Amino acid sequence: MIRKNAIATGFLFSAVFSLGACGNDDQVTDTVTEDAVDYEGVEDANPGGGLEDENIGGEVYGFTEFELEVEYTDPEEKLKVSYEEDRDLVEAEYEDSSAEEMLSGNNAFDKIEPFLAQLELTPDMSDEDVINKVTEVFDLAPDYESLEIDVTYADGTDKEYESSGN
Repeated sequence: MIRKNAIATGFLFSAVFSLGACGNDDQVTDTVTEDAVDYEGVEDANPGGGLEDENIGGEVYGFTEFELEVEYTDPEEKLKVSYEEDRDLVEAEYEDSSAEEMLSGNNAFDKIEPFLAQLELTPDMSDEDVINKVTEVFDLAPDYESLEIDVTYADGTDKEYESSGN
């Protein structure tokens, strides 16, 4: 009986360790610094990635979360962008269904970082200014059916912006 318990316990620990080894595909493991504004590819990569202590809390882009979802009249066309800082952890996703491009983690960050660096959004901007800036920076086709933007600014302000039927 003791031998069976030891074997069962061994399997249990193996399963727990296997699950713990599974990573988050959306996690950005390359360091995100204020130098990212002058982005020229992956720099200062380290296995831990995320944000350096002095950049935690939206110091790089002025926000800790940015989500963009654009839908067009053609159901095959959709754009989704997601960037999220959680303490020093950064997650990024990018999906462009018209180009059949789905990226996460470092690849998504590499794709969206040049756009994030150009946004320069602030909580006191009008809804129209934010929508115009995002459509300009991401070079969105004007015939979208709906556009939704969610931003959590560095000061903790959460704002949602919506536009439809251009």
